[in-house]
Amino acid sequence: ERITFNTAVEKVEPVGDHWEVTTSDGTTREYKNVLVANGHHSSPKIPQFEGEFTGESFHAHDYRDLSVFKGKRVLVIGVGNSGMDIACDAARNAEAVYLSTRHGVHVIPKYALGKPVDQLSSPLMAYVPFPVERLAYEAIVRIATGRPQDRGLPKPDHRLLGAHPTVSAELYDRVGHGDITMKPDITRFDGEKVEFVDGTSEAVDIVVYATGYNISLPFLEGVYTAEHNKMPLYLRIVPPDLPGLYFMGFIQTVGSGIPLTEYQAEWVGDLITGAVPMPSRAEMDKWIDHDQKEMAKRYLRSERHTMQVDYWRYIKTMKDARGQGRLSKVPLVNKIPVLGSR
Repeated sequence: ERITFNTAVEKVEPVGDHWEVTTSDGTTREYKNVLVANGHHSSPKIPQFEGEFTGESFHAHDYRDLSVFKGKRVLVIGVGNSGMDIACDAARNAEAVYLSTRHGVHVIPKYALGKPVDQLSSPLMAYVPFPVERLAYEAIVRIATGRPQDRGLPKPDHRLLGAHPTVSAELYDRVGHGDITMKPDITRFDGEKVEFVDGTSEAVDIVVYATGYNISLPFLEGVYTAEHNKMPLYLRIVPPDLPGLYFMGFIQTVGSGIPLTEYQAEWVGDLITGAVPMPSRAEMDKWIDHDQKEMAKRYLRSERHTMQVDYWRYIKTMKDARGQGRLSKVPLVNKIPVLGSR
């Protein structure tokens, strides 16, 4: 009776001191609070190039099975995690695989020192100066895999952790064995031919765009827009000028994002039940300004990094926001008001 399945949310808008939510069955309900958790990997971003490609093309979002690459000449655009994974998949049965990138990236192994690489970190990292943390990771990655430019990839134009790193246990070997050929950015398409900025060209059958996503909030049209994927939110959750609206999971980190979203949910639950107070508008604006400046200093300017957070530092931030982190003994579901429907 509290959850409705197979129903799309079509519109969310503020009305007075509450929110009206209209769903695909024509129902409009009123709520004091709305939590947006539709994710940020649902609206594929596809760059435009000069010319026209006449072969098959699709976004990484639509990739399901490597059988599509059998005997084909494949170009993968983008060297994020999806791009490298798909290129390595294609290398298993494609005739040729090319991996195009505009710039170099740091590749982190899945395992280092006998552990999954994200387990090498610890809560103490929330208190370690970032330059020290970066030096430690640079040493580990250098020992484990060497430098990208020594393994057949372009030299990165930034230091490790200055951009979201790419995790791959296979790419270096595939490039070293000649199964994957690295290529620079694309100049134009001409039928099945792809021309690159270094003057080379290749004929390919399939182009895979591993080129990221746009944040899509169609149900908030006219209310809130993530222009260029920027979302200035207090604690990466609250838009200060829209009381009762919360964004959950619009963050990206090195490691699992789910635990961070759980911390977000606990804090929002505390807010709704009155266990913690909402900060003032001035406090929220000050936090947002500081957060954006810190992220600008640390990461390359890119739409990919607008949601980036440091894992342990963000957890500490959320714990601090909750104070003692007291959870109400009354089940949360019984304390969230639904004003009515029509």
